[in-house]
Amino acid sequence: MKDADVRRPFQAASAVLAFLVPLVAVLWVLAVPQRLGFLIYPEQVAALMLGAALCVAFSRGAAAAEGPRLLLDGALAILSFCLGLYVFLRFPVLTEGSHLHPTEALVLGIVVTLLVLEGLRRVVGWTLVVITLAMFAYALWGDLVPGPLRGRGQEFADVMRFIGTDSAGTWGAALQIAAFVVVIFVLFGGVLLAVGGGEFFTQIATRFAGRGPGNTAKIAVVASGLFGSISGSAVSNVMSTGVMTIPMMRRSGFRADQAGAIEAVASTGGQLAPPVMGAAAFLMAELLQMPYKSILLAAILPAAIYYISLYVQIDFIARRDDHRAADWIEHRPLGRVIAEGWLPLAAFVVLLGSIFAWNTRAEVAAIWALGLIVAVALCFWALRFAGVSSGPAISPKELASGIAKTGGQVCDVLLICAAAGMIIGLLATTGLGFSLSLFLIQFGGQNLFGLLVVTAIVGIVLGLGLPTTGVYLLLATLAAPALVQLGIPTLSAHMFVFYFGMLSMITPPIALAAYAAASISGAPQIRTAMQAFRFGWIAYLLPFLFIYKPGLLMSGPWYEIAYVFVSSMAALVLVSAGLIGHALDRLAMPSRIAAAVLGVAMIAPLRQVGPAALEFGVSALGIAVVVLYVLRTRSARAEMAALRD
Repeated sequence: MKDADVRRPFQAASAVLAFLVPLVAVLWVLAVPQRLGFLIYPEQVAALMLGAALCVAFSRGAAAAEGPRLLLDGALAILSFCLGLYVFLRFPVLTEGSHLHPTEALVLGIVVTLLVLEGLRRVVGWTLVVITLAMFAYALWGDLVPGPLRGRGQEFADVMRFIGTDSAGTWGAALQIAAFVVVIFVLFGGVLLAVGGGEFFTQIATRFAGRGPGNTAKIAVVASGLFGSISGSAVSNVMSTGVMTIPMMRRSGFRADQAGAIEAVASTGGQLAPPVMGAAAFLMAELLQMPYKSILLAAILPAAIYYISLYVQIDFIARRDDHRAADWIEHRPLGRVIAEGWLPLAAFVVLLGSIFAWNTRAEVAAIWALGLIVAVALCFWALRFAGVSSGPAISPKELASGIAKTGGQVCDVLLICAAAGMIIGLLATTGLGFSLSLFLIQFGGQNLFGLLVVTAIVGIVLGLGLPTTGVYLLLATLAAPALVQLGIPTLSAHMFVFYFGMLSMITPPIALAAYAAASISGAPQIRTAMQAFRFGWIAYLLPFLFIYKPGLLMSGPWYEIAYVFVSSMAALVLVSAGLIGHALDRLAMPSRIAAAVLGVAMIAPLRQVGPAALEFGVSALGIAVVVLYVLRTRSARAEMAALRD
C-alpha cells in the first residue's frame, strides 16, 4: 500500500475530529446530556475531547510523514482516540476505586503521560515538556532535595495512578476550562470573522484613527487590538492581521522594524483586552471562583492605558518623522459601517448584555451570541441562494469548515492545559506548592518589592518558551498564593502574574509575537523585538500598579479609581515624550529628561515611602504640565496660522 493511501484516512479523521471537538463543547455547556437523562462527569467529556485533540495532533504528523514515521504517527493517533474513549467509559469506576484496579490505573497513567508529553512536544516544543518531567522527578525523588523545598518521595506506581484517574490531575479544572470555555470563545471568534467581523473591525479602526499623522499605524493598533481580543493569541493575530497592517504602515513611511513592533505590541495586548482576553482570563475566573465579568471589569483600565500608550507613541513618532496621514485609505461614513457590520455588533451586544445584565456564565453567553450569528447568517444564505436578498451570509459548508478550523486551533490549548493539570496536581500531592509559597512569603516579608521583581522575572523567563496560558497556570499555583498571603488582594496578585506571563511575547531575546511580525516586515528579528520592548514599556510597569495602586483594577472608591487612571494617563504622555524626544513639537534634551523623570515619579507609589501629599502633589504637577503644554502649543499654532492668513 502506498503512503498516500495510508495518509488519507488520517487526514479524514483529523478533519472529522476537529469538527466534533467544538460541537461536543457546545452540547456539554448547554447541558444536553443531562437534559436527556444521562449522568456524565465533566472529566469524562474533557477526556474524550483530549483524546480527540491528541488524535488530531498525531494525525497531522501522519499526514506529512513517510515510511516508519507514518506508521508510528498513525499508531499514536489511533491509540489517542482509544484513550479518550476508554477514559470516557471507565472514569466513573476508576476515579472511585482505582485501588481495586491497580494495574489498570497504572497502565492508564503511563499511557496518558506519554501521549500528552509527546503531543505537547509536537505542538509547543520542549519547554513545557521539560517542566512537566521535572515535576514528575520531584514527585519521585523530592526527599533528596535539600533545604526548605525538600519533599517526600512517592512510588512511581502511585504517581501514575494519580495522573490517570484523579480529578485533581490531568482531567481537572485546567483541562475542563479549556474544553468547555476556551473552545466556545474560539469558535465564537472564528464564526464572527467569517460573517464580516474582520471588515467591521477594520472599518471601526479606520474611523477611530481619523486622518491625523501616522493614521495607518493607529488603524493597525485599533484593528489588531479588536482582533486580538477575540482570538486571544498574539502570534496567530500577528500572522492574520499583520499581512495587511504591516505593509500599510511601511507604505506610509514607518520603518520595517517599527511596523513589525507596533503590530506585535498591538496583537499581544489583545490577550488583556476585554471582552474575551484569551484562555488565561477564564482560567483566572475559575481559580478565583469569581464571575468572569469581574475579571473583565478589572481589565478595562489597564487595557485602555496599554493601548493609549501605544497610540500616543505612534502619534509622537509620526509628528517627529513627518509621517503624514495616508489619504489613500477609504473612510466610510459611520452609519454605513454600522449598517454593513450590524450582525457582528449585535453579537457583541448579546454577549456583553448576557454577561452583565442577566449574569449569564461567559460560555453560555458566547453560545447565545454564536447562535444569533449562525441563525441569521444561514437565513441570509438561504435567501441569497434563492436570489431574494443579500446580507452577512454563510453557507453550511463554510460553517462546517469554520467549526473544523476552530477544532484544529484549540487542540494545542487542550494539550497545554492537560499538562498544566498534571503539574498543578503534582504540586498539590507533593507539597511543593505549599513549601515554595512559604519560602516566598518569608522572602517577601523582608522585601515585598524584591519578591514582585523576582516573580516578574520568573514569569517572563517561563514565557520565553511557553504560551501565556501555561505560564499563568504555573505562576498562579506557585507565586500568586505567596503574594496573597502577604496581604495583596487576590485579583491583584493574579493579574500581576498574568501580565508578566503575557509580556514574554514582546520581550527579547525570544519575543515570539515580534519575531512573527519580523517575518512579515522583513526587518531583523532582534531589532523588531527591541522596538516592541520599547513600544510596550508601560506594560512592564502596570502590574506593579495593580499591587500599589489597586484602583487601576476598579478596586476602591470612584475618586481613587479616577485619580489613578488620570495620573497614569498623564504619566504615559510625559514618559513617551521623553523617550521619543517629540510631543506636539520637538523637545530639547533638558525637556526630555524632565518629562521622563516627572512621568516616572507620577507612576511610582510614593505613598509607600512618604506622605500621601507627596504623591498627590507630584501627580498634580504632572497633570498641570501636560495640560499647560497642550494649551500653549495650540495657542502658538493658532497665532502662527493667524499670521499666515
